Amino acid sequence: MQSLQIHTVHSPWFALLCLAAGIGVAWLMYRRGGPWPTGLRWLLASLRALLVALVLFLLLEPYTRRIRQEEIKPKVVLALDNSQSVGLFTPKPQITATLQALDQMAERLTAKGLEVKRTSFQAGDSSLQTFSNIPFTAQTSNLHALLEKGITPYRDQNLAAVVLLSDGIHNQGPTPTFQLYDAPVYPVALGDTIPKPDIVLEEVQYNKINYSGTSFPLVATIRQAGFTGSSVQVLLQENGKTIQRRTLSLPRKATVEVPFQVSAAQPGKKHYEVVVQPLPKEFTAVNNRRHVYLDVIKGKLKVLLAAAAPHPDIKALRSALRTNPLLDVEIVLGPFQSPAFKTPYDAAILHQIPNTGNVGTDWLRRLRSAKVPTFYILGAQTDFSAFNQLQAGVQLNNPSPQFDEVQPVLNNAFQRFSTEPLALGRIKAWPPTAVTFGDWRVAPGTEVILRQQVGAVSSSKPLLLYKSSMPVPSAVLLTDGSWQWRLTEASDHGSAQIYDALMTHLVQLLANRRNEKRLHVFPVKDAFEVSEAVALQADVFNAVQEEIFGQQIAVTLTHEGSKQTQHRFRHEQGGEGLRLGNLPVGLYRYTATANVEGQTFKDTGEFLVQEQNLESLIALADHSLLQQLAERSETRLFYPNQLTQLEKALLEANFKTILRSHQEEKDLLEQYWYYFLLLGLACAEWALRRFYGSL
Repeated sequence: MQSLQIHTVHSPWFALLCLAAGIGVAWLMYRRGGPWPTGLRWLLASLRALLVALVLFLLLEPYTRRIRQEEIKPKVVLALDNSQSVGLFTPKPQITATLQALDQMAERLTAKGLEVKRTSFQAGDSSLQTFSNIPFTAQTSNLHALLEKGITPYRDQNLAAVVLLSDGIHNQGPTPTFQLYDAPVYPVALGDTIPKPDIVLEEVQYNKINYSGTSFPLVATIRQAGFTGSSVQVLLQENGKTIQRRTLSLPRKATVEVPFQVSAAQPGKKHYEVVVQPLPKEFTAVNNRRHVYLDVIKGKLKVLLAAAAPHPDIKALRSALRTNPLLDVEIVLGPFQSPAFKTPYDAAILHQIPNTGNVGTDWLRRLRSAKVPTFYILGAQTDFSAFNQLQAGVQLNNPSPQFDEVQPVLNNAFQRFSTEPLALGRIKAWPPTAVTFGDWRVAPGTEVILRQQVGAVSSSKPLLLYKSSMPVPSAVLLTDGSWQWRLTEASDHGSAQIYDALMTHLVQLLANRRNEKRLHVFPVKDAFEVSEAVALQADVFNAVQEEIFGQQIAVTLTHEGSKQTQHRFRHEQGGEGLRLGNLPVGLYRYTATANVEGQTFKDTGEFLVQEQNLESLIALADHSLLQQLAERSETRLFYPNQLTQLEKALLEANFKTILRSHQEEKDLLEQYWYYFLLLGLACAEWALRRFYGSL
C-alpha cells in the first residue's frame, strides 16, 4: 500500500497567494472578453490561472513524500548441517526420509503464512529451494557459523526461528552453546549415539621439519571400540609403497600408540601415509588413513645477532628466533665480543649498527662484502648519516633529537609471508615505542610490513620494511623498543606467538638467498589446508638485481599423480599473483618460466595441500550439545520422527507479521511529471486559442 503527499519548505498558506496571483493574471488577460464563447473563456482563464499558480508554487520549495507500507511475514530458517560426519554416520534411508519430510513441512509452513528459508555449510546455497539432493561433503562442522549464516541475512527481516538439523558434532569455531543468537533455535538431532565397532586413526605426531641423514619418529594414535584383543596391521607407506609394517594387538584401553622410525637421505618435502588395515565388521574404513607431510632440510640457517651494546631487544629477538628449529643464532654484544666469522652467515641482525661509537663498523663492512642479507634495527645510538649510505630501503633526512611515540599497524598488502588471522588485532594492542622524528623516505621497490600510528591517527610512515631489490635483501625496524611488544603479548595472551612469528618469518625471508636469480616464484605458505585457497607470488629482477614488473609468467603445476595443469599470470607491483583456489590433497611441484629482457628464466618449487580429516574422527552424535542449545533458547530438542511436533510448536509460537513503512522524500523540481503537467496546461490553452480563432 502506497500514499503520495506533497509538502513545502515554507508555509503552505502561501499557496493561496500563488492561486490568487494566478487568478489575477487570468483576469487581466480575459476580462475584456474576446472571440470566444463565455464558457470557453472561463475554461481558458482557468487554465491560465492554474498554470501561473503552479509555476509560482515552485517558489515554496515543494517536495513529495511517498510512504510505502509492506507486510513482512515471519521467517523460519532451516539450517542443515551437511558435514561429512552426518553423511557417514547417519543411515542413508533415515537422512533421505528426514529431508523429504523437512521439505514437506516447509511447504505446509509456507501455506500457513510463514516464510521458510533454507541454508547449509556449502558456499552460495543461502537460497536453496530443497534439501532432497544436497550432498554431505562439508569437511568441518562449525555450527556457530552455520547458525550465523542463517540469522545474519534476515536479522532485520522478522526472523522468527532457526531450525538446526545436526548430529551435534562441532569441531571448528566458537562453541554455539556459549553464544547468544537473535532468534530461538529449534534443534533436530541427527546421527546415532550408540557406539559402533570401529577403529579410528586419530592422529600422527611428527616433527614437520627434519634433517637429512638422520632418523625421526612418527607416532600414530589409534582408538578402537568393539575390537579388544583383535590383531590389526598398521602400515607406513611412501608413494603408495609400504616401507614399514607393525602388527598390533588391540588392548582393552581405548587408545594406543604405534611408533615408526623413518630415515630420509635427500632434502625435500616428503609425503607418507599411515594406514590401519580394516577389520571384518568394522563400521567404516574412512577414518583408517592419515597423511603425513614434512620437510627434510639439509641444515640450519646461520644467523648473526650483533648489538653495539647490551639491550632488552637482544633477549626478545633471541627468544623469538629460538622458537624456530631452522635457525642457528650466534649472539654478539660489542665491545665485549666479536663475531666468529668461521662459517658464512645466511643472515645478520644488526642492532644500532652503524652507531655513533663506531662499534661494529668492521663487522658491517665484512657482512656487506660477503653480501649477507641484513636486518637493521635503529635506535638512539644509530649513526643515521652512515646508515643512509647503506641504501637499505629507507633514509632519514634531517634527523631530530626528538622522538615520536608510535604504535605498529599491520600492512595487509604485504604478502611475502602469511600472518596469522590473530595478528591484526594483537599487533594493534602492542604498546607505543619511540621512533626518531624526521623525514623518512622509502626507496622504490621497498615494501612496508608495519606502519606508524601516532595516537589515534594512522599514517603512511613506515615502521618495519623489507627491500628485495638490492644486491642482497635487507630489512629495517625504525625502533629499538620491540622488546616491549613481546613482553606485552606474552603477558596478555600467555605466549608471544605473533611477535615470534613476525621476526622468524622476516629472518627466514632474508636468509633464503636468491643467489641473484632473475625469477623467483614462491607460495605464500609452504602448507595449505584443503579448505584454503592456494596462491603463488613472484619476484622478477633485472641484471643489476632491481625488481621489475609487467612480465607474463607461465606456471606448470604437477600433482603427485603426474597430472599437470597450465597457468599464466602477469607480475604487477602490488598484484595478487597467481590464485589457484582450492586444490585436492597432495604434494604439488611447479615450474615457472618468464621472459626477462630477451632471456628466458626458470624457477621451481613445491608446496603441500593437507586434509584436516576432522569429520571422520568421531562416529557418535553429540545430542547433549543440541539439548543445551534448546535450553538456552527455551525450546526443546526434536528427533527426525518428531517433525510433526516441531511444525506444531512453530505454529503455536504464533509469530506475528510485521507492518513496515518506507518513506521517500524527493524535491518536486527533480520530478519530470510536474514539468509535463505545466507543459500540458500551456499547450492546452494555446491549442484552444488557436483553434477558436485568436492567440
